[in-house]
Amino acid sequence: MDARSAWIWLKQGEAVDQYAEFYDAFTATEGKVTLKISADSNYAVYLNGKLAASGQYADFPHYKVFDEIDVAKYCRPGHNHLAVIVWYYGQGNMGYYPGKAALRYEVWQDEELSAVSSPSTLSRQSRCYTNGLAKTITGQLGFSFHYDLTCEDDWITGRLDGFEPSCIVDQELRLYPRPVARPEMREAAAFSIARNENNRHYLIDLGREEVGFLTLRATSECGQDVLITYGEHIADGQVRRLIGGRDFSVEVKLRSGLNEYLNPFRRLGLRYMELYASSPIELERLTVCPAEYPLAVNENLPKMDGLQRRIYDTCVRTLVLCMHEHYEDSPWREQALYAMDSRNQMLCGYDAFGEYDFARANLLLMSKDERPDGLLSICTPSSDDLTIPSFSLHYFTAVYEYTLRSGDLTLARENWPKLVRLIKAFTDRIENGCVPIFEESCHWNFYEWSPRMSGQLRKQEAKRYDAALNFLLCMALKNMQKLADALEVKADYAQTAEKLKQVSAIRFFDSQRGVFFNSTEDDNASILVNALAVLCGAAEDETAAAIAQKLAEPEKWFTPISLSMVCFQYDAMLMVDEEKYRSYVLDDIAFKYGKMLDAGATAFWETELGESDFDNAGSLCHGWSAMPVHYYHRLLPNEGGHGK
Repeated sequence: MDARSAWIWLKQGEAVDQYAEFYDAFTATEGKVTLKISADSNYAVYLNGKLAASGQYADFPHYKVFDEIDVAKYCRPGHNHLAVIVWYYGQGNMGYYPGKAALRYEVWQDEELSAVSSPSTLSRQSRCYTNGLAKTITGQLGFSFHYDLTCEDDWITGRLDGFEPSCIVDQELRLYPRPVARPEMREAAAFSIARNENNRHYLIDLGREEVGFLTLRATSECGQDVLITYGEHIADGQVRRLIGGRDFSVEVKLRSGLNEYLNPFRRLGLRYMELYASSPIELERLTVCPAEYPLAVNENLPKMDGLQRRIYDTCVRTLVLCMHEHYEDSPWREQALYAMDSRNQMLCGYDAFGEYDFARANLLLMSKDERPDGLLSICTPSSDDLTIPSFSLHYFTAVYEYTLRSGDLTLARENWPKLVRLIKAFTDRIENGCVPIFEESCHWNFYEWSPRMSGQLRKQEAKRYDAALNFLLCMALKNMQKLADALEVKADYAQTAEKLKQVSAIRFFDSQRGVFFNSTEDDNASILVNALAVLCGAAEDETAAAIAQKLAEPEKWFTPISLSMVCFQYDAMLMVDEEKYRSYVLDDIAFKYGKMLDAGATAFWETELGESDFDNAGSLCHGWSAMPVHYYHRLLPNEGGHGK
């Protein structure tokens, strides 16, 4: 951005959960008008009273992103009003890494600079949004909001009251252009009023899972606060608002008469909404304006039967609902970027959309994470100290698969120093031929949501060795070697992988049962561990064939596997004998996913238990569960009748 623009904020300084309003004006002529803008933490831009753009890219202070937006259609010849609202979160969480409260913008007409953020930009603290409310929805999503329509005063069109010059924020940040397209806001989603109790309590059904921004139109007989709750299920007869410390609700104060409101900041994932009012209101609209990342769906589809096509289409919708500024796990509960979850989403997206830019941007964003232990944080960007070591190992799989599928070596080359540091965080800890678990309280030794594999958020016994961690490290080392070879970098990761494989093959194998057990403290055998044993080569030849046969009868031999990890079971079986196990994989997908469709799913669930899992917080739209897309493209002939 140009040196003539500056980082600015309110003279009164920053505060947690703060909304700041900035006003500027410029003269425009016909032609191209471009806005460059960046903020911490989120922004919404209004030009001549109309919402023109919103949504800061998720970033770090050391990797700060700006948007470049064509706003010509919102401008008019002559005098133009530029209004920006910035929502500063100010409190870090699993989905936000805090910087200083600040806004920077520039308005360009062709090559001429028409307006810039500077001390002359007028600003004030918002009168409509409640500042300092700090009401948390979830630890990943952050804060909710309260908006007061009775305080609106048309400042966005230049009717200014209480504004004063802004203050320079003392910071120098290197700015990077947004690496992917901006999500697009659509027209309001269809909805129906499922229940109306005396015009004071409305239950709204959007008919399917949606992700977008709250939009409301209602006539109230008096000024009053209304509570709006939202969620994915109404198994209790109403939307679940309070679940284990989470609060899925927002608040709006209506004025007497007609009210219309669109929140441009807090993206909601939901199917159902409820509105609670103390006095009657006439509700005309309560829904969301969907936000969608622009995608082109692959038209070269596999040849599918009716059920397979329903599963495929629902998987694709699940993927779309979980893509905005980055991949999301659960649009309802978290909207968080996890290294493992996103690997599944990337792999499916290559087939469903032929899209690689989005995957690249996500992998690059994760590489910007910085921790003293060298691992990736549990989510990106995150200021939380928690990490899942095994997810850092899935990152190598994602980088290798991106490189293989896209043919793009630039990411691996740019990312190579980070990959080296990340793998070193594991190999430096190898003792007696294997890597023990990470013992600190910030390390969650999680592998998947199945018995004995989900870890515990407390300090573990030192020198415990987990089979899954070592098998995943072996796979990561092999992928590192493949990347090194592609980049023509001299490395010995293959040798380290071979040594680790040989030791692990002995250490975790029960010869009497013919299976691999979970850890040196747990002799149970899981589907995931045994699938990883095949994939990393710890199980070879006859042993691999025997395990694949057991994986085809898992209930007789193993503790179960969840939707997030069943891809490793499928991959292990197909690696041993694709022709033999092809039908098993397709039938298993039909069984698991057909049950969800029969239960009314419009997107696929976090686990097979659905809404009742995780103490009634089970997500009904989860990105990692879209994996059938990949297997249908892999195992079914395409529409032209040719095999893959």
